[in-house]
Amino acid sequence: MRAFKNRHAGQTCTVIGNGPSLKDVPDTFLDKYPTFGANRIYLRYEPTYFVAVNPLAIEQNKSEIANLECEKFLPGQFGIECHNLVGLSRKEFSLEPEEWIYEGHTVTFVSMQLAYYMGFETVLLVGVDHRYEYHGNPNEQRLMDGDDPNHFDPRYFKGQQWHNPDLERSRQAYQMADNAYRKDGRSIVNLTEGTALDVFKKGNINDY
Repeated sequence: MRAFKNRHAGQTCTVIGNGPSLKDVPDTFLDKYPTFGANRIYLRYEPTYFVAVNPLAIEQNKSEIANLECEKFLPGQFGIECHNLVGLSRKEFSLEPEEWIYEGHTVTFVSMQLAYYMGFETVLLVGVDHRYEYHGNPNEQRLMDGDDPNHFDPRYFKGQQWHNPDLERSRQAYQMADNAYRKDGRSIVNLTEGTALDVFKKGNINDY
């Protein structure tokens, strides 16, 4: 992990969320900067850096994740060759992800911590709709027994177990990320069209 510290100092990257709006983001944009993608992003695009922390998302898709050729960051207990992420109960933005990382109720937050560690000065967000249809309580485990309405591909969690989102706690984590980046003179810019997330500075994809 230490080999990645400041590897991209001063550069721009894109953190790809998996919301429905990702369908409208052209590959020409995704190819422009180094990318972080998570969970089943590979149904659409293979990123520079792949990130996963949710055990359900990893266990149910192990073979597909193992076959990805990009650099992978995930907990090491799943038997997939990767850079091991070690989580602790410390609910803070981690400046030392080689030692510990906070999941923040969304893998996108994990990507932001890794991007900071790698030295990226500007993080662009796409596909971060921050809007879900679901039944039950936040964080509850459920079966997606039909097409998935919450992601860029209806196959995303179709027929799989998943955890309901916790949008409020995710938002709190995103605020930690924004604070950390601003404190260091860096920025996170949300380019997601129609996003419901109001934490980060908004931007237009055509300006980047």
